[in-house]
Amino acid sequence: MKKILFILVIFNFQLSIFNSLQAQANRHQLRDGNRNYKNERYDKAEVDYRRALESDSLDYRGQYNLANSLYRQKKYDEAVRHYDQALQLPSLSDQQRWQSLHNKGNAYLKAGMEDQQQGMKMFQQAVQSYQDALKVDPKNDDTRYNLAYARRLLQQAQQQQQQQQNQQNQDQQNKDQQQQNQQNQNQQNQQDQQNKDNQQNQQQQNPQGDGKEEQQKKQNKRPNPMEQRKQDAERMLEAVKNNEKQSLKEQTKKLQVGNVKHSDKDW
Repeated sequence: MKKILFILVIFNFQLSIFNSLQAQANRHQLRDGNRNYKNERYDKAEVDYRRALESDSLDYRGQYNLANSLYRQKKYDEAVRHYDQALQLPSLSDQQRWQSLHNKGNAYLKAGMEDQQQGMKMFQQAVQSYQDALKVDPKNDDTRYNLAYARRLLQQAQQQQQQQQNQQNQDQQNKDQQQQNQQNQNQQNQQDQQNKDNQQNQQQQNPQGDGKEEQQKKQNKRPNPMEQRKQDAERMLEAVKNNEKQSLKEQTKKLQVGNVKHSDKDW
């Protein structure tokens, strides 16, 4: 029995030493990470914080600082994931909860500003994160300002999406109208070609009929015999009248010449 108690004591002693060494390693890595973060060596700070979390995965400082180093490197998706992991840790203070939610909103906001396709979705997430942060600290001016800014960007993104949707709808309507016009034109061309083919077939099947029709047109152009005789009589009557007028003029001229009086010459 004494032997078992001795073994348990030794085991607890070794465990406490191991935990102490882990805690020391954790503090050491956190210090290195904080120093690199302060000097803006965010990639090296990320490595230090990850090593610190290997020693203690439940350390809020490791999760939160790692998320901040990822944010500074514009790795916004990973930053959000580690802010969420920090928020899931037990025994968080209100200050820790607020700062994690606030920075999570910043990560969503930056992600939306850099990715227009995902912008509206990211801005919605940012608005939600800021609202959650204000539930913890309702009087925080930084969070209220960021929330108003995120809402404005969200509204702009929604308006832009609506404009794009309207433009797509208009383009589709124009495309459909062009297709309909092209179909109508094709149908008209087919109808014209069919009419042309029908006319050619009729000409090939009834060539003599076309000759008779042409001959009939020529006959219709010839004058009527009765009309022709009437026109000839009118021309002859006109010629007689012209001859009579000419004869009358000549007789009148002769009479005028005969009536001319010459004075006798004074010899």
